[in-house]
Amino acid sequence: MRTRFLIPLLLLLVAFAMSGSDCLLDEKVLDIVYFQKTCVGFEQNEASAVFTTPETVDYADELDEILDDNDITKSDINSARVVSASYMVTDFSHTHDWEISGEITVRRIDTAGAAVTLVTYTDQSIQGALNNSVPAVLDQAGVELMNQALEDYIAGTAEPVLEFAVQNGAVEPNPSAQNMLVFDWRGCVAIHIVAGISLEVPDPF
Repeated sequence: MRTRFLIPLLLLLVAFAMSGSDCLLDEKVLDIVYFQKTCVGFEQNEASAVFTTPETVDYADELDEILDDNDITKSDINSARVVSASYMVTDFSHTHDWEISGEITVRRIDTAGAAVTLVTYTDQSIQGALNNSVPAVLDQAGVELMNQALEDYIAGTAEPVLEFAVQNGAVEPNPSAQNMLVFDWRGCVAIHIVAGISLEVPDPF
């Protein structure tokens, strides 16, 4: 898990440069944007074009790690939302390519909710996605479900647990028991977390 964040760098450099002077310091609350990805791995070993592969993620635990890694608390967070998704094939050794079409769904297990579409993929070359992060088409229903899970977590009203599932509907050429479709891949969802952090900055007045 890796988190990258953006800080008003110029302001911090000014504060550092003036730290040795006699200028007064004033405490300011600055918004910092944290960029975080949650990734789920899927293993496919299929004799049919239609298959379902579910994986469960304790999303509350993942979010707890993000806060711990960046020394922030729920009360620091101003907002959090899903901004993008992608997928990548991580292992594939066939002598010919395959094209797959389907969707990745998401549902909340902690609230016994229904599954909704999060990502769609159409005629995706497996060979073309090998070690290549492919931007995914997000579905609004899945985005809203995950954003609600984030809001519930921040408010302390729920500990979200999510189930992501590959719902594949088509493969070209069609796999069979004699020609199995075998590959590993992962889907990633990126969120932005905006948190207010107190810093001492120079007061010019």
